[in-house]
Amino acid sequence: MRFERELPGTNEVFLPDGTPRRIYDPVLDELRRTGPERWEEKLRRAHGLLLEEQHAFGIPKGDKTHPTDWIPRIVPASDWERLVRGLEQRLRAINQFLRRLEAGKEEVVPREVLESSILYDVGTPNRFGEVPVRQIAFDVVAVESRRAGETGGWEYLVIEENAKMPVGLAAMTRRRKMSREVFFPESYAELPAQSLDGWLGRLGEALRASSPKGADATLAVVTSGPEDQFYLDHHIYAREMDAVLAEPKELRLDGEGYLVHEPTGSRIDVIYERVDEDRLYAEVPGLLECHLEAKVHVLFAPNSEVVDDKGVGVFVPEMVRTYLAEEPLIQNARTWSLAVEEDRRYVMDHFGELVVKSRGGYGGKEVMIGPEETQESIERFRKMVEKNPAEYIAQETIDFSTHVLCETGGVDFLLRDSYADYRMLVLAPDPEDPDVVETVPGSLSRVAAPGKHVVNISSGGKMKDTWVLGGRS
Repeated sequence: MRFERELPGTNEVFLPDGTPRRIYDPVLDELRRTGPERWEEKLRRAHGLLLEEQHAFGIPKGDKTHPTDWIPRIVPASDWERLVRGLEQRLRAINQFLRRLEAGKEEVVPREVLESSILYDVGTPNRFGEVPVRQIAFDVVAVESRRAGETGGWEYLVIEENAKMPVGLAAMTRRRKMSREVFFPESYAELPAQSLDGWLGRLGEALRASSPKGADATLAVVTSGPEDQFYLDHHIYAREMDAVLAEPKELRLDGEGYLVHEPTGSRIDVIYERVDEDRLYAEVPGLLECHLEAKVHVLFAPNSEVVDDKGVGVFVPEMVRTYLAEEPLIQNARTWSLAVEEDRRYVMDHFGELVVKSRGGYGGKEVMIGPEETQESIERFRKMVEKNPAEYIAQETIDFSTHVLCETGGVDFLLRDSYADYRMLVLAPDPEDPDVVETVPGSLSRVAAPGKHVVNISSGGKMKDTWVLGGRS
């Protein structure tokens, strides 16, 4: 087994001298005992099992199983507890922000930031519900702590929030099933990793809580259809949450103005969108009015997705201070808003040194990592930003922690360092109280292609199972 270190970020699996961190001993020992030949057999078996599930859902074409690196990420209980407390605090603050926004009393995010957002329409009335956001995914990175007494520990930075359509829990459960049953059964039995069993059902309960019918509400997972790369995930959500799987073309309003799923004749109480908003409202005329009249609840209600705006995310720490009267337990990566003149001047003067992103972009789209780009591509991106600077933010380039990508060749394993983030899912399951929150005890960690910072699957990254230690849940 060889480990090759090429990146400046601190590696989570190996110490600076190349020896493994003790927490990974069971996994690496089992990997050695497996050997490259059997590992390749396990790769084929896992892929075959995932494809069988895809085909069982009636998806015969394509491969919807997602690229994965099967060396799990392991998180000690103490680190996880710090992460959870910080992110649950953020969700409470975000929900208070949206409640005030609906009431016309928002005072933290400047009006010009809201009005310049492509995710906020000032002409659309707001109806977010008692608990505006029922689930949110936080993308977080770890950096080695430089504070006195914490050398070798981790500090965590939030890169962005993702409330609208985060890839997460369905993919997490499938990675875990393969880790536990195919790749590392002995290590999983030895290490006290918290279970993900039942959490898809728990998500369904949290989503149904947005309806007065509660557990009796009819939930619909709305998908764009078989062409979507996450169509398998949509089937998994629908089955595990006992929900209707529907395409927009299958939905209509009946004579009383209620939403109906035509193939089954069911009235829909709650919509869990896994489809582009423009397509949903274009193909289901009257849906917005149905939501505003409380005849259906659209989970990602119009304008609530403004929390995904990276220009709004800048203000989440201040939301914590203002609305919770607490100090933020987890910070943002340092961010500049190009809607602010002073910030814009700094960014344009240091353009090639920074990460520049569209405020409303997702999936690694419309992102420039300055130090990884050619001068030609930097100048091309600069011209695009200059046309509409208020639509962009910039962040410092962070050499955050790395994990490993496992490659086999001949008689050994090659483990290469790769930048990795956490995608953590926090739920708000109470029918009326937005301060009741809980965190799924795992993460859809994502690792970037070698040498790259962007971890998104659509940009060449891979998924990774994450084992949170601390006893079975």
